[in-house]
Amino acid sequence: MKAKILIVGGGAMGTSVALSTAKRCDPLTEPVILIEKGTLGSGSSGRTGAVIHQGYPERALAGMARDALKVYANMHLTVGRSVGYKKTGVLVVAGSDEAAIEGLVRDVAMQREIAINVQLVGAQEMRRLCPGIEVSDGAMGSYEPDGGYVDPKRTIATIAALARAKGASTRTGVAKPTVIVENGRAVGVATSEGEFRAPNVVLATGPWTKTILSDLGVEMPLRVVRAEEHFVTMPDPPSIDEAMDDAHADDIETRFRQDPLDMMPAAHPVILDRANGLHLRCEPKSKRTRVGRLGFEGLPEIKSPDDMQEAVGDEIRDWARPLLNERMPIYRDMADLGGQAAWITLTPDENPIVGPVKEIPGLYVVTGFSGNDFQLAPSIGEGLAQMILGQPVSAIDEAFFSLDRFE
Repeated sequence: MKAKILIVGGGAMGTSVALSTAKRCDPLTEPVILIEKGTLGSGSSGRTGAVIHQGYPERALAGMARDALKVYANMHLTVGRSVGYKKTGVLVVAGSDEAAIEGLVRDVAMQREIAINVQLVGAQEMRRLCPGIEVSDGAMGSYEPDGGYVDPKRTIATIAALARAKGASTRTGVAKPTVIVENGRAVGVATSEGEFRAPNVVLATGPWTKTILSDLGVEMPLRVVRAEEHFVTMPDPPSIDEAMDDAHADDIETRFRQDPLDMMPAAHPVILDRANGLHLRCEPKSKRTRVGRLGFEGLPEIKSPDDMQEAVGDEIRDWARPLLNERMPIYRDMADLGGQAAWITLTPDENPIVGPVKEIPGLYVVTGFSGNDFQLAPSIGEGLAQMILGQPVSAIDEAFFSLDRFE
């Protein structure tokens, strides 16, 4: 099978690249094909909490997150499909440490300069925005009223459907991808389903990227770590119409009906607790709250993504519970609901690598997103499409994401 652009990986990044390239290519003479070894969203992207916030200290990332929020918030109006965007607000708790507050003040000032709707909040305002939260009187934070989250698998399914509507093809169950290199150039990918030929190959393969590149003799400063999250029963479970069946709840076509997820209230805003190093995100559909670590220090490194241990022990619960109960005492009586493990791909500076692989012309990578796939995916898709097709690159800062920054 031949294509103009072949994308390997069906997560948030892969589907976004497929959509952005398909919008610019003729489906008959310049076909775009996406292949995925499992189902769409079955990798790292499908396990994330998909929090949509703009609270980055880097101007480039903050601007991209701002643009992504607009895309997700307006998706049901622009294309008639829902991504499960829930506007809960995002509360960042910096605590009362002087250096932490100074850093937050700088970040918020920069974010407001680029038209992000965010404000500094003191202890009293945090208690008003998030009833039941425990903060000291001298604590400071920031609040994004437009922030929240999307449903990760629904978002990926929606973006893939839009890509297909523009002429792209998506093929699932295509395993064992190996990049074909001829005369020093990438010309396609060999798979369990045969060869796919294309002069432009994009690896959006998450934790498998390092292994695929190593097999080609290309080394990138990537490492894959195993992160865990703990689930707790969400306080004040929403009252959901029992007549609404699961099929309706999962329907991504919402132009003629209200999105069922909009009818499920969250218990509180998304909380990014920098002082205690944890994050909280309600999942009304599952009637649970996911709790995880902020940052990646001390997480175990995974040599082979296929060998990741799926079972989650008591360590994450024993770490999360005291901090959760301290910050949000309402959870003290809520039952534990297990947890999950996921892969996180990191670069040395924890910012992504996006662009061509210089050693192998025709090969491109999008990798190292540190769990920030959904906040950046729309801009990354647009920027890489511009890059591949030789157009002026305006959607992203090429230098910021270039591998050259590590040389």
